[in-house]
Amino acid sequence: MELDAVGKAIVQYHLVPLVHQTNLGLEVTMQRVDRQGHLATTPHPQRFGSPQQNRQLRPGFAASTLKIATPVRHTIPTLMADLNGLNMAARRTLAADEQLWPLSSTPVLPEDLSTIQLADVDQTSYQHRRDLAQQTDLQKLLTTGTHVNLSLNEQLFTRLYTEVFHQQYHSYVNFRNVIYLKVAQGFVRMNWLIQYLFGASPRLAVTDTKTRPRRSSVQHPDGRYQPVTGDYTTIDRYVAKLTAAVRQEQLLSVNDFDGPVRFHSNGQLATMARQGVYYVEYRGLDLDPTKANGVDANAIALMRLLASYFVMMPGLPTKLVPQVNAQADQLTQQVLAENPTTASAQAIPAAQVLDALADFVKAYGLPNDDAVLLKQLKQRVTDPKKTPSARIANESEPLTWALQQATNYQEVATERPFELDGFTGLDISSQQVVQAALTRGIQADVIDESTNILRLTKLGQSWLVVNGSGTDLNPQALTTVLQHKAAAKQVLAEHGVQVPASQTYHSANQLIDDYDRYVQAGGIVLKAADATHKVVVFRIMPERQLFEQVVRQLFEQTRAVMAEEVVVASSYRFLVIGGHVQAIVERLPANIVGDGRSTVEALLARKNGRALRGPAFQYPQSELQLGTIERYRLASYHLDLDSVVSRGTQILLREDATFGNGADVLDATDDMHQSYIEAVEKLVADLQLSVAGVDVMIPNLYAELVPEHPEMAVYLGIHAAPYLYPHLFPTFGTARPVADTLVETLFAE
Repeated sequence: MELDAVGKAIVQYHLVPLVHQTNLGLEVTMQRVDRQGHLATTPHPQRFGSPQQNRQLRPGFAASTLKIATPVRHTIPTLMADLNGLNMAARRTLAADEQLWPLSSTPVLPEDLSTIQLADVDQTSYQHRRDLAQQTDLQKLLTTGTHVNLSLNEQLFTRLYTEVFHQQYHSYVNFRNVIYLKVAQGFVRMNWLIQYLFGASPRLAVTDTKTRPRRSSVQHPDGRYQPVTGDYTTIDRYVAKLTAAVRQEQLLSVNDFDGPVRFHSNGQLATMARQGVYYVEYRGLDLDPTKANGVDANAIALMRLLASYFVMMPGLPTKLVPQVNAQADQLTQQVLAENPTTASAQAIPAAQVLDALADFVKAYGLPNDDAVLLKQLKQRVTDPKKTPSARIANESEPLTWALQQATNYQEVATERPFELDGFTGLDISSQQVVQAALTRGIQADVIDESTNILRLTKLGQSWLVVNGSGTDLNPQALTTVLQHKAAAKQVLAEHGVQVPASQTYHSANQLIDDYDRYVQAGGIVLKAADATHKVVVFRIMPERQLFEQVVRQLFEQTRAVMAEEVVVASSYRFLVIGGHVQAIVERLPANIVGDGRSTVEALLARKNGRALRGPAFQYPQSELQLGTIERYRLASYHLDLDSVVSRGTQILLREDATFGNGADVLDATDDMHQSYIEAVEKLVADLQLSVAGVDVMIPNLYAELVPEHPEMAVYLGIHAAPYLYPHLFPTFGTARPVADTLVETLFAE
C-alpha cells in the first residue's frame, strides 16, 4: 500500500527512526493467591505505602489485585527491565504463603462472591467499586491482563508540523490528534490479529472444565464487564459517545469504559479535543503465563511496529470508520471464539498482514529485530498450537499447571534475594537500593550501569545514588578525599580518634627493604592505597621470600601500598544513615571448621557451596580462595588439602577480615555497647556526613569506651559510599533493612 502524505513526509525528511522511537508504558494486573490458588484474603501489602503516592505497585479492583505500572520508557529492553524489577520486588513483599496468579482467567473464587474484599484506597473509589460490583458480574471484574500505553516521539510531531503540515491543520494539537486517531483506528482494525497471536485465556475461570475453550475468554465480549463500544471516527465523537454513556447510566464513569483502545490527555475528557491526545492505551493483552512478569516482549514489539505502520499508512475516510470498526469488532469476536488448538478461519489474512509488515520493515529500514519478530509470529499462524492459548487449553489440569507456574516463579524470585531481575548489571548494594525504591513507588533510572550510577525520582524530587549508597547527602569534597586511604586516615586523626601508625610506599622495593623493621615491630598490615578490598595481614611476619612475593603481587594491582601497624582486636563495620548507626557487623577472617571426617578441600567446597557465597562483590558473601596467603596459613597449621580437620577446630585461612576476602559476617548491632555507637555517630556528625561506613577495631564490644583508653576503639577507615549488602545478607545474625532505610532517608517527608 502506498504511503499517505504523512508517511511520504516522514521518508522525505528522514524521520523513520523517530517513528519507531515510541514511548511505552505497561500496566499489568495480577491476583495475589494462596498456595491452593484461592484469592488472597490479606490486605494490600503495607510496605507498598499509600496507593496515592505509589503508582508503581497499587491495588486494583479487589484488595487481592495488584496493579504493576512501569515508568514510560523509550526502549523495550529498558521497559521490560523495569517490569521485571517491579514484579520481583512485589513477589518478595508477599506473605510467605502467597504468590501471583499467572493467568488472566480467574483463580479459585469463593462460592459467595460478595465476601471478596474490594480495594479500599479512599471512600470515593471504594464506593465506586461497590457500585460497579453491584451493577455487573463480579467475576469479570476479577480477570486480569496488560494495558500498553503508547505515545509517539514528540520531535516527530514538531518536525512534521513545522516542515510540512502547519498550513493544512488549524493547530498543532489538531495535527497530533489526527495522527493518534489513525493509530487508534489501526489497533481496533488489527485487534483480531493481536488476539490470535497473544490470547491466553481459554476459559474465564480456571476451575471451568466444561465450557468450550476460546482464544481469549477475557477479551471476548462475554468476558468484558460492560458492553459500551467506542466511537473512533473523530476525537469529538469518541468524547461524545462516552459522555452520553455516563449520562444514560451505561457507565458509572468514563474511567469504566472497557473498550480495546482508550485515548488519554492531561485534562478532562470533555477538553480532550482542545488539549490534545497525549497517548493511546491498548487494553487487550492477556497475561502470558509462560512469563514470570506476565508479558511477552514480542507483543510489545508488535504493538510498536503496528503503531509505526499506522502512522505512515493512509487512515480511513471518516465516513467509512463506523462501518469498518463494526466489521473489525465482528472479526475480533469470531477469532476470539475459535478453538485455540485449531487453525483460524483468518489464518490466510493473518499471514498476509504479517507479510505486509515485513515488507514495510524492509522498505523503510526498520531494525532487523522486527523482521525476526515477524518470522517468529508467523509460526503461530501456521501452527496454532504454538499460541499461548492453545498451550493452556492443552493442559489436562489447568489449575494444577497454573499453580506450578506460580510456585516456580515465586521460588525463582526468592532463591537469590541479592539479585533483582532487570538490574543485575549493577553491584549488589545498588540492586538492593533499586528494589527498595521500586517497592515504594520511586522511579529508578540507571544512568550508567558500569559505574553504578542511579537516579531515584518521586513526586518531582530526585537523587543521584552512586555505588549503592553514595549520595549528595554527603559533602562532595569530603567524599572524594575519603576514597584515598592515607587522606582518610589523616582526616580521622584530625578529629581526635585513635588510628594505627602507617607509612605509604610507592614501589615494591622500598617496602621490601623495610622488611627487618616490620619483623621487629611484630607484624604488618598491607593495604592497597586506592582499592578498598586489597588487604593482607601478618600478625607474625612471614619469611622474607613470601613477604616479597605478597608485596610484588600487591603492586601489580595498585600504584601505592600503605603499611600499617597490626591492631589486635575484632573488626567491625558501623553503617551510619541519616546520622545514626543503623547496623553493625563483625568481620571474622576467612575460616573453615572441622567435623572430624571431612578434608580441608571438602570443607572449602561445602562452605563455598552455600547459596549466598560466590565471587567477591557479585555475591553477598565472598567465596574462600586458595591463594598464596591461604596456602601459607594452611601450612602454618601443618595441613594440606587432603588433611582431615578435627571436629570443632577452626582454621583461619587469613588474618585480615574484609568483605572481599572470604570473611564471615556476623550482625552485632544489638550487642555493641552504646558508647561505641555514640562515638561513631559523633565522628560522622563532626565530618558532616549523613551516610558513612566506619571501620573500627574493638577488643571487647561489651566493655564501655572510656576517654582514658582510646585504644579500646582504633579507627581503620571511613567510607562515604559504604556497602549495604553485608548488613542485608550477614552470614550469621539478623538482616538489617538498610536499603529501605537509605531510600526512606532520601525521600523523608
